[in-house]
Amino acid sequence: MPAPLPFPQTIAGVVYDFDGTLADSFAPIRHSFNHMLRHFGNVRELTAEQSLALVGGPLEESVSRLLPPEHVAEGTAVFRSHYATLYLEQTHPMPGAGTLLGRIARSGLGQSVVTNKLGTSARELIAHFGWEGLLPFCLGEGDGYPLKPRPEMILAAAARMGVPTRDILFVGDSPFDFLAARAAGVRVCLLTTGTHSREELSALSPDLLFDGLDELGQWFFRESDRVR
Repeated sequence: MPAPLPFPQTIAGVVYDFDGTLADSFAPIRHSFNHMLRHFGNVRELTAEQSLALVGGPLEESVSRLLPPEHVAEGTAVFRSHYATLYLEQTHPMPGAGTLLGRIARSGLGQSVVTNKLGTSARELIAHFGWEGLLPFCLGEGDGYPLKPRPEMILAAAARMGVPTRDILFVGDSPFDFLAARAAGVRVCLLTTGTHSREELSALSPDLLFDGLDELGQWFFRESDRVR
């Protein structure tokens, strides 16, 4: 765990990535990539590690790393169609997610989600987990904003919460998240629960680096109980 930093009391809003940060969604993603490959007659079976390496950016970019350019559009559609049959059942909250979201909400801080995942899917999962009251605002692919590492979704979330960017903490798990947060001018916490190793994330020099949401909660509330 990094040395404690002095800014928990200056945070007025928290913005989260979704996949790999709040939710473990890698099983349905892997299944959908492999289904897509089989659709094109490819017997290659992606391992969990290979699937992780594809996650984080726009889906079309991931598909383009597996299929020739002329098949990317169809492959993306095949992936989405198969994923829609799996994701509610096979996606689960990350350990400590519900507890942390509830505690931060009770402290009076705003919370929201910005994700490169399809926005409709992310919102359905938020509802499926019973988090609508904790995460009332969620932006993702298809919602009219450029995807991360562009900063626009983070800036829109800050504006929606009515919180200056200097008082936002962004929590994510990938270099896409780090770059988007830096471009938006917000502080950034990276978690090792997603697509990249601690060494890779540490090399980016985020403001905070933790191995899970429980550690983030311990840091966030370490000096005093902010729950009112």
